[in-house]
Amino acid sequence: MKNILGMIMLAVGLLVVQACGPKKTGEATEETSVAKQDVALAASEKKAKAEKQRKERAERRKIAYEKLCMDTPSYKDAKGNLIYNKAESEPSFVGGNKAMMTYLHDNVKFPQDALNNGEEGLVYVDFVVAKDGSVREAEVTNFTNEDVDQSFRTEAIRVVASMPKWVAGLQRGKAVDVKYSLPISFELQ
Repeated sequence: MKNILGMIMLAVGLLVVQACGPKKTGEATEETSVAKQDVALAASEKKAKAEKQRKERAERRKIAYEKLCMDTPSYKDAKGNLIYNKAESEPSFVGGNKAMMTYLHDNVKFPQDALNNGEEGLVYVDFVVAKDGSVREAEVTNFTNEDVDQSFRTEAIRVVASMPKWVAGLQRGKAVDVKYSLPISFELQ
């Protein structure tokens, strides 16, 4: 009698568990598919908004830079060194832009905290390319970098400060110190 009662209770328990399970696999798959589409749409909208902000920031920096060069073609730093905002011949990374992009790709490390939080960012690093081609005074100013995460700022400065020597900028055929601004993008793949 106890065995029969135990089997009946087990059968009722299995029926209850089965009844509480998913209704139809087709409905669950459809709901999952819709949820994935919503996530993809939100991600693409977020990416489009970020791209628009990047373009606006780049345009604001370009306008401000052009105005700065017209108003103040050069200045003296704290040590009394003459630094040009724009030289007749701008400094360049040895090997050109393609070599610089390879250097950045190989050396920029995405900050773990930002990676965990799914954050992306674009950082403009301002620095001086010295007469001898060395990089110094790397900094991230708040101008168009207001909303950039601190971990991106720190990493961008680290990478720029460790760059190899550049080809110096020239003014009247002579190597001079030149201020340079470089955008570094942190994008999730």
